[in-house]
Amino acid sequence: MLEKTVFVEEINGGVQVDAPFVVKDAELREKRGGKYIQLTLSDRTGQRNCKVWGTPDQSAREIEALCRAIRNGEVYRIQGYAKVYNGTCEVSVNDGIANLATPLPSDTFDPSLFVYAPADSAAVREGLGHMAARIEDPGIFSLVSTVMNSTPGFLDAPAAKARHHAYMGGLAEHTLETTEIAISLADTVCRAEMDTDVLLAGALLHDIGKASCFRRQGFAFVALPEYALVGHTAIGAATLMRHSAGIDPSRFAHILHILMSHHGPHGEIQPRTPEAWTVHFADNASAFLRGACDDTADLAPGEGRQGTRTGKQVYRF
Repeated sequence: MLEKTVFVEEINGGVQVDAPFVVKDAELREKRGGKYIQLTLSDRTGQRNCKVWGTPDQSAREIEALCRAIRNGEVYRIQGYAKVYNGTCEVSVNDGIANLATPLPSDTFDPSLFVYAPADSAAVREGLGHMAARIEDPGIFSLVSTVMNSTPGFLDAPAAKARHHAYMGGLAEHTLETTEIAISLADTVCRAEMDTDVLLAGALLHDIGKASCFRRQGFAFVALPEYALVGHTAIGAATLMRHSAGIDPSRFAHILHILMSHHGPHGEIQPRTPEAWTVHFADNASAFLRGACDDTADLAPGEGRQGTRTGKQVYRF
């Protein structure tokens, strides 16, 4: 059995890699004269990009077939070479491509070595309960508590495939951050007479549809087709509509508006109320700052690079 002796956080440029890792997000990409596979390696210490180039004698069709066969969330032996590209350390696989034909038997590995879940799940759960308990309207409180407690995967799923909070428990952590930031913004703006119950409900439920866009597979969560084909806002709205009884129709419509417009200028529905703009700004702040923190986490003082999560130049003083 291949032992787990090397972890993601230990991979630096210029070293050979030969160890088991969880593989996910396998994606076929174009290169000059052929194709390669972009995927993510993960274990309990973090995540790392990996490019599978293959060998010169492998055709584009063979690379494509291998990509389709990779089972996201399973453990594979990764043999390659770590290098720094555009300031980011990534693993390149050439001859070791043959190891991606078959995953290693997961039941031979300790899950605690492979599951990447940096969020404090107990603290997040407690924080969400505290935020929900601040809602005074019984109908709105019932909506929030019922939806959060009855939606499978809400506490376990990631908040995104790659950009931010892309780890187990990331959705709940991002939801709590968004809610806390939204309330802080509302409390900071002078003479901001917002409907606090609606604001809390909108923030707590703004991404609830994402729980239905992922499923557990192996040691990770993988995105379902609904993630791209339907979108989490539409799924979230449908979820809320099933639990609208007992709420003032106008306030329920406002909560629904917050959910549908939380992407701000980038969404189909634009925010039109202070509460909706507040949740949009809070959502962006949580997502972008998480990405900025992750992009700078492994930089040494005085180093900078193009952040893979923020898409912006980042720097560590």
